[in-house]
Amino acid sequence: MNFTDASSTRSVRLFEAFAAVGAPQSLSEISDLLATPLSTCHGLVKALQNGGYLYSNNVSRRHYPTRRLLQIAETIAANDPVLKYFDAHMAELRDTTEETVILGTLQKDAVVYLNVVESPHSIRYSARPGDMKPLHSSALGKLMLGESEKKVRESFLKTLPLDAVTQNTLTTPDVLRRDLEQSRDRGFYMTRGENVSEVLAMAAPVRIGGEIYGIVVAGPIGRMESKQAEIEDALTTAGNRISGDFG
Repeated sequence: MNFTDASSTRSVRLFEAFAAVGAPQSLSEISDLLATPLSTCHGLVKALQNGGYLYSNNVSRRHYPTRRLLQIAETIAANDPVLKYFDAHMAELRDTTEETVILGTLQKDAVVYLNVVESPHSIRYSARPGDMKPLHSSALGKLMLGESEKKVRESFLKTLPLDAVTQNTLTTPDVLRRDLEQSRDRGFYMTRGENVSEVLAMAAPVRIGGEIYGIVVAGPIGRMESKQAEIEDALTTAGNRISGDFG
């Protein structure tokens, strides 16, 4: 994780650093994590303390977040009109397939996971909300390419670097274009070890208020293939039901 990006996101990056390190930090350690001068970090920490977001141990002089940010985040999540509706559908799809279910959408020239409900199996595909994935190698990314207008899709295919994420990644525009056309015709998109070597993922489109979202089922290739027909049916049924309810 890179904590040294733009100064405008310094507070957010500090909380990301705390999450990654998982322990109270001194001012000098915070300075090192953010690659930011000590004086700047002192002002940042003081402001967050005054706002109730950080507390300090007077003996060790180390700092750690309070639960205020967690409470704010939970309130935001609880009032998200889209995610709130998706929760029940995602949980139902996870229970039906017993695999990880993901909701995501387009974010510039990549896709972003908005919500993740993980499989109950100990061996599973794991992901987190906020994870970013390439357009050409992920099932969600392929969906966003395939469901976009032809002009937009062709622009992406001409400008995207089709890097080989794994040995199975589709790296030529013509091959990827054919895959997208076939996927669009059958109603769902698939990757088999193209983004993560041992993972098979399937994605179906959901349209809400003119926006395109994708709902994904992902898991180990062997287990997914053993019940692929059932997962395809459950996934496309869920996508159609959600789109219909919102329509």
